[in-house]
Amino acid sequence: MRSFSLAVLPLLLASSLAAQADDELRQPSPQAHALTEVRIVTSPGEVIESGTIVIRDGIIEAVGADVTVPDDARVHAFERDDEADPITVYPGLIEPYLLIEVKTDSDNDDKSTPAGRHELIQADRRLRARDWPDDKIEGLRQSGFTTVLIAPEDGLLRGHGLVANTGRGGLSPNLLKTDFGQFASFDGHSTGQREFPNSLMGAVALMRQTFDDARWQAAAREAWDRNPAQPRPEWLEGLDDLAGVFEGRTPLVFESQDLLDTLRILEFIEPGDIDLVVVGHGEEYKRLYVLENRPVRHILPLNFPEAPDVRDADDRNVSLEELRHWRQAPSNPEQLINAEVPLLLTSHGHPQPDTLFEHIATAIERGLDADRALAALTTEPAAWLGLSDRVGRIESGMMANLVIVEGELFAEDGPSISQVWVDGRQHVIATLVPPGVDPAGTWAVTLGVSGMGEIDATLVLRGPPTNMEGTLNVMGTEAPLSDVRVSGERVIASIDASRLGAAGTISIRMDIDGDRARGTGTGPFGEFTVRGRRTSEPDEEEEN
Repeated sequence: MRSFSLAVLPLLLASSLAAQADDELRQPSPQAHALTEVRIVTSPGEVIESGTIVIRDGIIEAVGADVTVPDDARVHAFERDDEADPITVYPGLIEPYLLIEVKTDSDNDDKSTPAGRHELIQADRRLRARDWPDDKIEGLRQSGFTTVLIAPEDGLLRGHGLVANTGRGGLSPNLLKTDFGQFASFDGHSTGQREFPNSLMGAVALMRQTFDDARWQAAAREAWDRNPAQPRPEWLEGLDDLAGVFEGRTPLVFESQDLLDTLRILEFIEPGDIDLVVVGHGEEYKRLYVLENRPVRHILPLNFPEAPDVRDADDRNVSLEELRHWRQAPSNPEQLINAEVPLLLTSHGHPQPDTLFEHIATAIERGLDADRALAALTTEPAAWLGLSDRVGRIESGMMANLVIVEGELFAEDGPSISQVWVDGRQHVIATLVPPGVDPAGTWAVTLGVSGMGEIDATLVLRGPPTNMEGTLNVMGTEAPLSDVRVSGERVIASIDASRLGAAGTISIRMDIDGDRARGTGTGPFGEFTVRGRRTSEPDEEEEN
């Protein structure tokens, strides 16, 4: 077996993956589709219990209970037993805050900036096609997100974002808006100890000076335009991009690190023309009266704290504040909605996008209305992004961005997403049917990666087929399975790739035949084959 480092796999396989993507794009596909016998949530609170969706050229042509299927449409029938969970189609979800690292030019790796401008002030920065984050987009699509707002992640003033769909093929076929918002944070410092700013106070001072300079420049150049006879004002490169913020045309999306940071941002951006949007942190309930008096739009992560583990006497030094936050955090979304704070939900801050759903289910248990939660992932971000006429609902004329789920989207143990459609293109995540095998036990698995040889691994599956868990051990590193499902004779498993030194999600699909298995997988290091042999049953492991 060839030895290798998982960390270099993305680089070694990038060219072959690009070729595979090109081959996929060249394949002819039907231009008309019909999804029949499905439950359709057309928008939050609006449901067709059994209906049909007709798609043509990436656009929804018709939707309803009595829609006639066109003769040229490829029919996707979803017949289910009466006792089985319904197949439900939801509008594609919208991620309103995906931060990415922006690549620098090979001859500009020192991040040098024009004379007189600080490296942390990049208000004129715009994302390019080469910044497209394939692994993050793949993870979002598999979790049901079909549209995303992408923004730079570093700096104080970070620049502009863009809006795109999450289909394959990079930015070019997915771009919706080249320019949306201006992004900011006080969490930015210079790398050198002697360089300014190296503290929060310095970051605030630099941001304040930048805003003052931008306002002065706009006023000075306007005055010079009226009277060119006076001395022409000096031009400060990059600050013209803040004009849209000051005029209320461009939202200022300000990321907050904690409650004090939110209060700091609200004081820094006074009420007025600026369209302020705050990326929250989960502690807003502690100063709710402040937001009731100034209900600025919030993009809210739901990464609730786990219950403190106090089983061991040595671990019982838990503060009252920690216990209060553990108790109150799940009710934070509902409290913000009751305070009439416009709310969008985001997977930002979660280890994987799909972990958002279990936290939404928890918030629903604590009072959050399920329709309001769905709106915060569909119609609300669509309206904010200026795309209400294209995404966020299932109706004629909208983009065919859909999520197909077995049962409910906000299930307690996460949704069973079987398909995601982006611009009318079908992406099969998992075709789920009742379990037809019991794969529990220890499996000796061989992963065959193109150009890299074969890698030995151990897969352990525990529990009944309807509620399994397990681990994957590769090269001495053990990673828990984030999700395991048994569909017919197939096992579908997901692993957080960060546990194995990579980024994104690893997905494995194995068809079980007795004690033998064969299948395929995908991950940040490309596609690979899977074959396995069960070496022990669960009972045998207990005896040993």
